[in-house]
Amino acid sequence: MARTNDEDKGEEKEKRGIRRRISERAMKIPFLRRRTVKRMIKYIDKSKEKGRRLPPEMQELSRFLARVPKADRAKRLEEALLAQQSAESGEQAFNRDLRRAAANQQRRSGKNPAGYRPGSLPRSQQPGRKPSKPR
Repeated sequence: MARTNDEDKGEEKEKRGIRRRISERAMKIPFLRRRTVKRMIKYIDKSKEKGRRLPPEMQELSRFLARVPKADRAKRLEEALLAQQSAESGEQAFNRDLRRAAANQQRRSGKNPAGYRPGSLPRSQQPGRKPSKPR
C-alpha cells in the first residue's frame, strides 16, 4: 500500500516534536549544553573559513557573536540559550493569557447592528457625547 503525502508530513512533524523535546531536556544538562555551544561556534567558524552560507537563524547568531570578544563567545552563547529557554517557558503562559483574553473578547462582543457590546450604554447616553436633536 502506498503512503500518502499527508502521512509522511505527519510523521515528519512528530519526529520534529520528539527532537525538540529531547534537545530542550539536553539543554538543561550543563555539560551537554556546553558541548553544544562549542560545536555551534566551531560550525560557524568553519563555515566562514570555507565560505559556506549559514542557515538564516545561524546567520543571526553569527552576527551576534561577531560583536563579542572571542574569549567570551561560548559564555555569551550559553547565556543566550538559557535565556531563550526560560523565555519560551514564560511565553507559553503569556500566550495562554492572550488566548483567554481573546476568547473573552469574542464571547462579550455583541451581535446587534450598532456593534455595541451587551450592557453598554446607548450612543446618546455615552459620556462625552452630545445628545441628539429631537426631530
